[in-house]
Amino acid sequence: MARAKKRQVCFRIEESIVEEMERIRDKTGVPVSTQIELRLKGFAITSTQEKGNWDKVWQWYTSIEKDEELADNIELGIKRMRELRLH
Repeated sequence: MARAKKRQVCFRIEESIVEEMERIRDKTGVPVSTQIELRLKGFAITSTQEKGNWDKVWQWYTSIEKDEELADNIELGIKRMRELRLH
């Protein structure tokens, strides 16, 4: 499956949402631009208080649509999660 073309656009976001995204960025390392893209695709960034709770991750993973671009994004996400755990 070919990757979808991306196009840069400009839009305004409420300051409170930007501040929330910056807090998430500082906590997780996920850039604000990536968070915006994920939100536009219908995803939400959440965290679990319980360490090692892979049930929620697995539940999320098995519920998403499977395609090549999504698989690449998941692999990158897993790599980043492992890097965060090592620090």
